[in-house]
Amino acid sequence: MNRRTDFWLISIVGALVTLGLVMVYSASAVVAGESADDPAYFLKRQAAAVAMGIVLCAGTALTPLATMRRWRLAAYVACLFALVLCFVPGIQYRANGAARWLGFGSLHLQPSEFTKVVVLVMLADFLDRWRGYLGDPRVLFRAVLIPAPAVILILPQPDFGTTAILCGLCALMLFVAGMRLRHIGVLVGAGVAVGVPVMLAQQYRINRVTSFLDPWAVSSGEGYHTIQSWIAMHSGGLWGQGLGNSMAKLYFLPEPWTDYIGAVIGEELGLVAVLLVMALFAGLLWRGLTIARHARDPFGMFLAATLTAMIGLNAFFNLAVIMGMVPPKGLVLPFISYGASAMLANLWAVGILLAISAEAEAGPAALGRSPAEGWPQRHEIATARRRAAAAGGH
Repeated sequence: MNRRTDFWLISIVGALVTLGLVMVYSASAVVAGESADDPAYFLKRQAAAVAMGIVLCAGTALTPLATMRRWRLAAYVACLFALVLCFVPGIQYRANGAARWLGFGSLHLQPSEFTKVVVLVMLADFLDRWRGYLGDPRVLFRAVLIPAPAVILILPQPDFGTTAILCGLCALMLFVAGMRLRHIGVLVGAGVAVGVPVMLAQQYRINRVTSFLDPWAVSSGEGYHTIQSWIAMHSGGLWGQGLGNSMAKLYFLPEPWTDYIGAVIGEELGLVAVLLVMALFAGLLWRGLTIARHARDPFGMFLAATLTAMIGLNAFFNLAVIMGMVPPKGLVLPFISYGASAMLANLWAVGILLAISAEAEAGPAALGRSPAEGWPQRHEIATARRRAAAAGGH
């Protein structure tokens, strides 16, 4: 099989990762110097995550998609087991009232980041195997069951943002796979009917919505961080205050090397840099959707489209939060924000995109016999018999 390398995608991701390392150091050096006696403390940890992520990305890019599909169930079970461990005292790591991490010394991993990728692989495989029969409610129901255990385990961590992103990505894949419009309406309606009460069940989520509607009304509470990110970006102007010269990172923004690193970019490097970051993510979306368009089979197409959307949606919501366009969600800026789990998961997703792109060079895959073949014939025969019986009754 001939394999090719998507150098555009690699270049875009490389630029984002490089910018991220620079900004993580700039945003954290003063705090790290005071708390850990090492200004490069967070930079070293992020660089280690990048190094491991590059190895994971390269290994995945060189792995045949058939091998990924073969091991999908084992990865799915492992992710669910890891999510269960997040509730076990002594193994879980809690921060800011949430138990989303597994603690191993100074290393904290967030299983939900990897679970998103694995669930999408599982769903893409299922929809490819049952291609053409998504209109049947039984097949659709089985498809919806794939992300259900992960959603049940992620939501009570609590992590409503990741839950909503995962549900949205699965719905997007079902739409790309050809789900009927009436089924889309039912699925969206069910999501709203369940999601709104769940969101309103916790006071902190209600506070986030009200602070989004009027941050100045709660300027000393939930709206404080949004207002400070606005001030930071405004003070940066067009060209910024200069690298390392942010005041917001020192006094006003919480852990600015994570969720609010975009505000630090705006203050230090200006609007031009923020627009450059947006352009890089737009380029990533272009490459990802191009890979999906030229994928060798439906599995690759479904997976490439939704993995690209996963990265794009995380970037959109992170930047939208610091601009006050959506309520705070606690999502990182892919490839730029500090965090080993997100970096590893996103570079893993890029590796899958590179693998799909490489195999597209070999041309369309032979569809062959569907693993579901036999069921459609039995279904059609049973339907014909019912119709014949109904006609005989008249």
